[in-house]
Amino acid sequence: AMVATGCLNFRQALRAIDRKIYLLVASMLALGTAMQETGGVEFIADLLLHMPIDHSPFSILAGFFLLIAILTNLLSNNACAVLFTPIAINLAETLQMPVESSFSLSYIFAVTVVFGANCSFASPIGYQTNLLVMGPGHYRFSDFIRAGVPLILIMWCAYMALLKFYFGV
Repeated sequence: AMVATGCLNFRQALRAIDRKIYLLVASMLALGTAMQETGGVEFIADLLLHMPIDHSPFSILAGFFLLIAILTNLLSNNACAVLFTPIAINLAETLQMPVESSFSLSYIFAVTVVFGANCSFASPIGYQTNLLVMGPGHYRFSDFIRAGVPLILIMWCAYMALLKFYFGV
């Protein structure tokens, strides 16, 4: 629409497309499919289930959220969402625990992935906008860690309250 209205010419529009993001998302989709086909999803879900923690849905969701929130700062939020959604669904199906909620356990795990994957506050690597403001704002990597870790913990606490009072887990 911007090319058609004359706001941009075709060359400017092509330069504005970040090919790295599309390549990353496409490769993560391929990796997610490969993990499902090779049994990697089941392997990771099985590893998470055999950790020495309480195996209630609440505690597994709490740990799962933190795992995704940490990894989304090393990868990208899109990559974490694509990678962890099949793992979340597999975990929910493996648990087969009744939850006193009107939502299915698979849905709650998928929502956990979405919320956890959007906690990319503690690193400039996790989200493109963080990288964009790092240079002009003269921020250092440690600035993101100092501001981002408390934000992740606040989001985690808020999500745990959401699990308890909204989802009824």
